[in-house]
Amino acid sequence: SDQRTICTFGRMNKRAQDLAVEIKKRDEDIEKLNDAGDEIYIADEIKYVFGEAFIAMDCDGADTLLSAKKDLLQGELDALSAEKAELDSAMGKMKATLYAKFGDNIYLENE
Repeated sequence: SDQRTICTFGRMNKRAQDLAVEIKKRDEDIEKLNDAGDEIYIADEIKYVFGEAFIAMDCDGADTLLSAKKDLLQGELDALSAEKAELDSAMGKMKATLYAKFGDNIYLENE
């Protein structure tokens, strides 16, 4: 039972680390889209990338596409952040239980 709790904590910790990487990536992607949105209005011609093709479009069309992409990424970011918060909470409770039982004989920190 203790071993099962430790293994569960390990799986949850790995998932939390993976989520942290995904959250950072979504933050960076949103920041890039914000930067692109700022650049739209100073550009003469806009080429939007769809897959491997570049499509010429006006500023309003590009802004609409950027806004839709940002909204999608923000939704993903919110879901990932919520999942990580749940994991962090559950892991905090497990840590307290395991440290109470094993004291200094167990190490549950990432670094």
